[in-house]
Amino acid sequence: MDPQTELAKVKARIRALAARTVDRGCSEAEAMAAAAKVGELLEIYGLSMSEVELREEACIQRVMVFDDPRRQAMNWLFPALLRFTECRGWTVGRADYVMFGLEPDVQMAEYLMHVIATALAHEEARFRQAEDYAARLAGPGRKPASARAQAALRSFRIGFADRVSARLGELGSHRRATEQAQQQQAMRRGSAGTALVLLKERKIEEGFRALGVRLRTVTRSTAIRDRGAYGRGREAGGRVGLDRPVGAGATGRLPRK
Repeated sequence: MDPQTELAKVKARIRALAARTVDRGCSEAEAMAAAAKVGELLEIYGLSMSEVELREEACIQRVMVFDDPRRQAMNWLFPALLRFTECRGWTVGRADYVMFGLEPDVQMAEYLMHVIATALAHEEARFRQAEDYAARLAGPGRKPASARAQAALRSFRIGFADRVSARLGELGSHRRATEQAQQQQAMRRGSAGTALVLLKERKIEEGFRALGVRLRTVTRSTAIRDRGAYGRGREAGGRVGLDRPVGAGATGRLPRK
């Protein structure tokens, strides 16, 4: 038998055994025996459960729509969010944000987009009620109050997005360092799990190529009109809860729905 065919059959058996749990109708003794056999097979073939599961992950696509002023911030931080969640992504028109990748990663990207957008709406409402925002509208100036208000709100949103982007970058760097340490440990053990990163990249690349989507890079720049509002936005971006959801595993991904 071809070694790859044999390995594929072993992985299929591991997945079947891992599914034999008490909550799926097995007795406790049967579940324990299945778990012991899974451990034995993983050790014999030098595999990890992550590799076994990754080969079965499907690539999915999700679209989120922000057709309100929040898109100013979401445009700015979207690339950082894609890098953090290891997804591909693009925008369609002005309001549609498309995310593509392995299902757990896209779920995480969706979750974070919801969290960040909700936090932005909350923090912007607080900013609008603050005394310094009211002073911007009431104070003298060559520009009308409405123009000063828009400049302040835009600067606040960009400050918020800048801080959230930086935090996502810091979290991503920490995660990659952790993964590299784990890969080095796996290499010392001679585990096949060291190929996980390449396997994941290949699955996403093949799935993306099948979509037939052609992407065009767009470079954005903006001028900060109100440095004080920008600073308030950065403070607000530092308060967003970016911790992984309750119940997620050590990889920081959402549990399956």
